[in-house]
Amino acid sequence: MRLILSTIALILAASSLGRAQQWEIGGLGGFGWYRNSTIRNSITFSPPLSAEVGFPSRGTFGAFFGQNPRRHWGGEIRWLYQSGGPQIELNNVKTSMTGYSNLFAYDVLAYPLKRESGFRPYIAGGVGVKAYTGTGFRFIGQESTAVLALLRPVTEAEVAIGVGGGLKYLFGKHVLVRVDFRTYFTPTPDDVIRRTRFTVTRGWLHEFVPTAGLGYAF
Repeated sequence: MRLILSTIALILAASSLGRAQQWEIGGLGGFGWYRNSTIRNSITFSPPLSAEVGFPSRGTFGAFFGQNPRRHWGGEIRWLYQSGGPQIELNNVKTSMTGYSNLFAYDVLAYPLKRESGFRPYIAGGVGVKAYTGTGFRFIGQESTAVLALLRPVTEAEVAIGVGGGLKYLFGKHVLVRVDFRTYFTPTPDDVIRRTRFTVTRGWLHEFVPTAGLGYAF
């Protein structure tokens, strides 16, 4: 939690740089698809053991707060909440735990069109923190998958790297409509998904998140 609060403070400090000439605030909603990572034994078993670990694809919602201090550059804070706890699947047996995640990120936005244009596509990239939380209720299957990993009711924060783009359209002076697509990369949280002895995790978690939003520009 201390790491999350420190990151939010840094994000707020970064967003205050430069002279703000236009601000934006609003809400987002969409869906997040995960490409999960793999866990496998690091010593010889017969047959070898390998399982998929990660989180389920679910709906997501959140908020944004941004500024456009330059004609072709801007920045924004994004928060996204998604339900769904950790899971592991081994030989078609899935173990899952209730839970959720919170993403806090700061993106730099590059606009090919000037700020005066109401129709503004953009590309974006940024960094932040994603906190994964297991809340403790396990579904059937834990005994079958415990040879590789255990699901734990804890919160773990991991660095999140985001890339993507989107499109904004300003109706009149204040009503902002937007569609966005982001891909977020985070290490597999090895405290929420605790590997057992002689196992290794391969790959990061990839999440693909299209969203639509409505905001107010001022």
